[in-house]
Amino acid sequence: MISQAMAHPIPRWISRHWLGVVIAIAVVIGSSLGYLVGENRLSEERTKALSDSDMYIGVLTKARADRDGRAALDKKITGAADRTLGPSLELVDSEVRRRLNRVCEELGFSEFSVTTGTSVARGTPAKKEFKRPEERKLRDEPDFVEVQASITASGRADQVFRLLFRVDAEPWTKRIESMRLDPTADGGAVRLSIRLTTIFLPGRAPKSVLVVDPAVLASANRFDQLFASNPFRIPPPPPPIAPPTTVVAVLPGTAPTVDVGAGAELPVIAPSGAFPYGEWMLTAVVEGPSGPEAWLRHVPSGAALTLVPGTPVGELVLRAVEYDFAVFDAPGGSCRVQIGNNLTQRAQGTQ
Repeated sequence: MISQAMAHPIPRWISRHWLGVVIAIAVVIGSSLGYLVGENRLSEERTKALSDSDMYIGVLTKARADRDGRAALDKKITGAADRTLGPSLELVDSEVRRRLNRVCEELGFSEFSVTTGTSVARGTPAKKEFKRPEERKLRDEPDFVEVQASITASGRADQVFRLLFRVDAEPWTKRIESMRLDPTADGGAVRLSIRLTTIFLPGRAPKSVLVVDPAVLASANRFDQLFASNPFRIPPPPPPIAPPTTVVAVLPGTAPTVDVGAGAELPVIAPSGAFPYGEWMLTAVVEGPSGPEAWLRHVPSGAALTLVPGTPVGELVLRAVEYDFAVFDAPGGSCRVQIGNNLTQRAQGTQ
């Protein structure tokens, strides 16, 4: 019995069901091999499927965000259209000329002109987003159209300043391209030239007619002093110097250099022969009607003296004027006196 048991160590149930055991083992091994083979074979497809799934999720998320933001986008587009003058080139061209002409008339300009120039359609910068054939119409459709206009007016400086303010106060969308001011020779009148550009959205009309805000027009009052000024006007020449009525001392042999009025005392010669150079101050050098002039003032008395080239004052003879200096010929050579100094405060001049 022992020898028989050692000769047959396999359990009896295996010997009885050996065929089923073999089949079960084969199934387990085949399933394992099939799983491993299938896992390797489907890895690329699985990665691609996951990538496609992420892409579809991204597209749907973007579409939802676009749908949620559509109201805000439409509001911005409507707001831009509401600040235009119309939905077409004909309406905008006519409205620009009408409004600018009315402004010039209200400000009292008698010489002015308003013209409109070329128009330029601006397409979308996102053309590459419209790739499909059915989106070609959207790709070629312009976003907006630019219309150029110009205004030229001549008038007083205050009219020109108010015209600039009124053009800026107009509520429609515009961009000032250039502005030029050309005053007349005397500065009494100014010629203003403005080039500007406005836009409109084709097919989108403003919801109401644009009207200038009265509060904006009223704010022009704070610029009244600026509008009333005229920086282009040439100041009038200084009033003529009144002839002196005081006695002016000169050296013997020299002629009086001051015009005196009727009934005024004539200058007399100083008995000592010494001229009081320290009492005479150079107050100005100008180009007068008769040429260069040097203006002197007698400090103690306030008497005025006008010198022209060749006129002597004491031993000094006026030769010319340079910037803020008067050049004199003196016995010892030429000298220069600066405005604000008296005739003793001399600098060496050119010989």
